[in-house]
Amino acid sequence: MTRRFRPTIRLRLTLTYAALFFVAGALLLGLMYVLLDQALRPPDHGPGSEGGPPAAWDREAASDTDGRFPLPTSRDELQRRLDAAREEQRTEALRQVQIQAGIALLATSIVALGLGWLYAGRMLQPVRQITTHARQFSQTTLDQRIGLTGANDELKELADTIDAMLDRLEQAFASQGRFAAQASHELRTPLAIMGAEADVVLGAPDVTERERAMASVVRAQVLRSEKLVTGLLVLAKSESTMREYEPLDLADIAGDVIGEQITAADAARITVNLELESAPTVGDETLLRHLILNMVSNAIRHNIEGGFLTLEVFSAGPSACIRVSNSGAEIPAEELDQLFQPFRRGLDSRSRREGGFGLGLAIIRSVTQAHGGEISAMARPEGGLTLTVCLPLETRSANPERGVETIQ
Repeated sequence: MTRRFRPTIRLRLTLTYAALFFVAGALLLGLMYVLLDQALRPPDHGPGSEGGPPAAWDREAASDTDGRFPLPTSRDELQRRLDAAREEQRTEALRQVQIQAGIALLATSIVALGLGWLYAGRMLQPVRQITTHARQFSQTTLDQRIGLTGANDELKELADTIDAMLDRLEQAFASQGRFAAQASHELRTPLAIMGAEADVVLGAPDVTERERAMASVVRAQVLRSEKLVTGLLVLAKSESTMREYEPLDLADIAGDVIGEQITAADAARITVNLELESAPTVGDETLLRHLILNMVSNAIRHNIEGGFLTLEVFSAGPSACIRVSNSGAEIPAEELDQLFQPFRRGLDSRSRREGGFGLGLAIIRSVTQAHGGEISAMARPEGGLTLTVCLPLETRSANPERGVETIQ
């Protein structure tokens, strides 16, 4: 489907300038034409007027010797010829004025069109600067400001207002990130104490079956809570600016993660396929490890018994990519975007029984965005999900831009 043409503000301003100039020039030339027409009109030579040829008229001198060009033989006839000649000259002069004025108006209108285009572009330069900054805006670039300089006009007032809004947003996001990190750290201490007490009860020689069952339940819930706290810490770190970037290879991290998760995959009778190629990039190793870990663990958790999991690491153009495909329950296309929301659990019954927290895909998206990458999710027709993450290949900007999500 072809895109409908939409004229830009610069084009509309340029055409407006040119149209106003053309109308003003046409009116001015029209007024000059009227005034020139009045100025070139011959004087009235009616009865009693002093104009006309001299009273002494030599009839013999007024005759042509060869008779080819007969001259007027009376004063009235001479006056008529003079008036006709003057009228012809006036008409020719006005015609030339019309032609020359039209050419001049056309030429100056073209010049005005070009100058209007340049002037409109210069006037709209602050708007382009504001638009560029707004397009690059993301949670990781809240420290950047437009900082528009120049005349204190409406555009500068708009830029200053946006900068003030970014100040408030930066403070709000920073406060939110600090709260999540501090709350997660504070929760680790009581969780560790509860886990230790549960271990003491489970290891006591005189523990009753009732106490052992209660301690086992407490220990299981402590483990779940520790996973939740770890996920929240990773999510908070990925959404903050406290990251350490270093050169690394995604294939090495993926190999380590598969080594950690192979036991869980075997327990679920899931076949693991690996296709690892070198994919060097620059990023925070801890965050990228959690990214791949969540991709693999989600593929195991939301799978079916006897299913498969395929992990691919490869380079594609300017990107280092990770792709995880897995079998599983059929996912409606309209549900894909919701899976990336925090605390959104999987749709299959197994995921609900295991009590996942719904942070896996949210962490994957947040880490991808923090590294200026792109993430795409595609539901497989036969069931399951294909998740692809692409990061910049061996390059890193000081403030990575927000990644682009593609839900198919």
